[in-house]
Amino acid sequence: MNARQFYEARAKSLIKSLREEKDISYKELARRLEAQGVAIDVQVLINRVNQGKFSFAFALQLLAAMGAEHVEVPRMQPVTGRTGETRRPRRPGPPGTTSPE
Repeated sequence: MNARQFYEARAKSLIKSLREEKDISYKELARRLEAQGVAIDVQVLINRVNQGKFSFAFALQLLAAMGAEHVEVPRMQPVTGRTGETRRPRRPGPPGTTSPE
């Protein structure tokens, strides 16, 4: 799982778990978003949340509509090699060169 996939999954999980914790239906959530000036069809809202691919601004709108006050930012664990050492991402070399494998 790359970093983007990790954070998309965490955003999706955060939104879904808060909605369930507060017992807010998608219909009610769509109504609350509309009160904030965000018109969205209930099925479109369901699809966007289930796909977990939405902007940070939309995530904030969802969190505000559900009454969230604080959010803990998840941290991705560093990638480690077989021996347990932390690996740094490879930096690309100059154009026209190949990096050693």
